[in-house]
Amino acid sequence: EITKKLGMLNIFKRHPKKNNIPGKKKVPTFKQNLQACRFVDAGKQLITREDRLFELKQDGIGSKIKLVEEEEDSETRLAKDYEDWLESVMQTLENSLDLQSPEEQEVLKEAVRAILQEEEQDMRWEGFQEKERPPWRPRRCKQNHKALLERLVQRRMEGAQLESSIEIHSSLQQLIICKAKRIKEDLLKVATWVSSCYPEQENVCQFYATLYHKTFSARLREAAGYKLCDEDCVLLLQWVNQDYPKEVSRCLHKMLDREETAWKEGELPQLRDQVYCCDQAIDVIQFAQKVLGDETKAQVITCQMRHFLTDYKAFHAKVMKSKQTNTEAVLMVNLSCLIQCRDYFTKKAHLFPEDVKTDCLSLLDTMIKGSHHHFTSNMLKELKDLYMKVGSSEWLKDSEGVCEELLTKLDRHIQKFNNLDKMCCQELLGGMHKVFLAEYVRKMMKQKIKLSNKTQQQMAASSLCINSECIHTYFTAAGSNMDWLKDILPNLAGLLKLQDPNTIKLQLASLMKLYPDLSERHISAWLRLKGNLSPSDLKKILESITCSKDQLSDTQDSLQFGKSFFSIVRVK
Repeated sequence: EITKKLGMLNIFKRHPKKNNIPGKKKVPTFKQNLQACRFVDAGKQLITREDRLFELKQDGIGSKIKLVEEEEDSETRLAKDYEDWLESVMQTLENSLDLQSPEEQEVLKEAVRAILQEEEQDMRWEGFQEKERPPWRPRRCKQNHKALLERLVQRRMEGAQLESSIEIHSSLQQLIICKAKRIKEDLLKVATWVSSCYPEQENVCQFYATLYHKTFSARLREAAGYKLCDEDCVLLLQWVNQDYPKEVSRCLHKMLDREETAWKEGELPQLRDQVYCCDQAIDVIQFAQKVLGDETKAQVITCQMRHFLTDYKAFHAKVMKSKQTNTEAVLMVNLSCLIQCRDYFTKKAHLFPEDVKTDCLSLLDTMIKGSHHHFTSNMLKELKDLYMKVGSSEWLKDSEGVCEELLTKLDRHIQKFNNLDKMCCQELLGGMHKVFLAEYVRKMMKQKIKLSNKTQQQMAASSLCINSECIHTYFTAAGSNMDWLKDILPNLAGLLKLQDPNTIKLQLASLMKLYPDLSERHISAWLRLKGNLSPSDLKKILESITCSKDQLSDTQDSLQFGKSFFSIVRVK
């Protein structure tokens, strides 16, 4: 009976008996792993023992039998081993800023991974009653890890001393110089040694920067509360309003320099959960907000963003002109960054002086449109040969086949955008949806066919509606949210079906309200597809729309209230 229960718990699988099979590698003990700083393996051993012990307790086996010595594991001994393990891990984390070798860096990586492993084990015990779970769960190692680093930063800032060789009489100047020097040196260590020990999503550089500047700004505010001499007041104001913003500007440009170097060296951007991510610019803005403590003061630092984005635009232009293999990937990751940054400027407009906000949004908009134009232009180049069939006699015979060919080739083209984040992809695919449809309409307006009678016109109208549905279904599934585009082709198809000139005039009046950029040139090109419409009737229709446009411009700003589409449909 006992053996049966043990089998159900899978104890023997977890703890196989020792054997002396020649050549079999001996598994290190918990103490051996701990002494060798293999924290992840040691942590796994503790988790296995924890699971086994509390499964036994829940099944009541521990109270009924005496397990053999090799299988016995008391709660007290397990708790003590956990304490020893945690002490070693936390000691390693506390020495994070003292790393001097790749070997020490590997040990820190082990400690970080072990902390995350413990966090997962905490989550496994969620939902259990307090009596059912180990008394040390949840351990909250990640929370304690952050608290430890906060204490570490405070201790290092408090211990920062000025070099004895430097003679400065002002205590405030001594404070600023020694603390600023400590920040610079420590953050350099974080970037050089520490950051690679953490998963990218932990964003450890920003975390350390926030801790240091939070501590430093608190000391500056404290110093400002004392009675200062004129010289010290000037020094403090100069640091906050000039020196500190320059430090932020240098950080921003270093980030841009790293991006440009990586691009020139042909590196591909990093993926996080199979999605391109680039949020450094927003991190800096948020960091500035946290550093100064008061959002209204953040304007002092956010003014630097205008200069940064001007240089960013120059970098962006270089990338678009280049033909490197990583160009498209770099443009995609930067498009994601630009859109996030634009949305941040919009939502946090109060952080920026009006002129800075206007200039920055203009720069961002120019770069976003430039990226969109790059991708849509490439799309049109790839589809150029197939577009030649639209509006031709071949299209008239098999419009569904022509449309299917176009969408099949397009699908191969846009697979590359699968790694864009949802918001970025939605905006880009929406733009491509619009351009794809605009080129389709332009090709129809080239009048390669003449629909000489009512039957042909109705067949063509039906084909346009079927094509419209296929195109809209495809782009919507791909990510476009431009739902209003689904009515473009059916509305134009409606004009082909109408035979009475006066009815056509009424329909056009309605369409011009919907699409204020629908011009006389567009209307003329489309109606010329109707081979049975006489020149005199066409002239009267065009004269009537001129009057309609004049009336519309008198009553409303049409472009403001309508949908802009035909302005990108270029016709001769």
